[in-house]
Amino acid sequence: MSEFRFRLQRVLEYREMAEGWAKDAYLEARAARLEAVAHLESIERHRGDLLTKPADSLDARLAMQACLDKLDDDERQQNVVIEMLELDEAKRKEEWTEARRELQVLEKLRESALAEWTLEENRREQKELDEWSITRRAA
Repeated sequence: MSEFRFRLQRVLEYREMAEGWAKDAYLEARAARLEAVAHLESIERHRGDLLTKPADSLDARLAMQACLDKLDDDERQQNVVIEMLELDEAKRKEEWTEARRELQVLEKLRESALAEWTLEENRREQKELDEWSITRRAA
């Protein structure tokens, strides 16, 4: 019995690698977004900590207000960063989905080629067995 060889095997292997690369890129984008969200939460925690501390003097109140203003600016900037990272994450996920789809198409082609090859091999073997039995009967 001969060995099955898929004629698009190299393309299949490349698509497997490309799907892996797309998945890794998506996971990196997701991790970056989650890190940015964690940073935003730390800003909010810091604001909460500042607001719970009493300010006894005018200087302490002014310092606290300046710090709160900076935290507001940081929060706005972080929200912009998160929006950009969410867009990047969505784009990477779509790329990964497309790469997965392309890989699945080639895998289905391989499966159908293997099924066709198996059928042909079985027919060839059956033909050989039939010929063998005919020659055996004749002898």
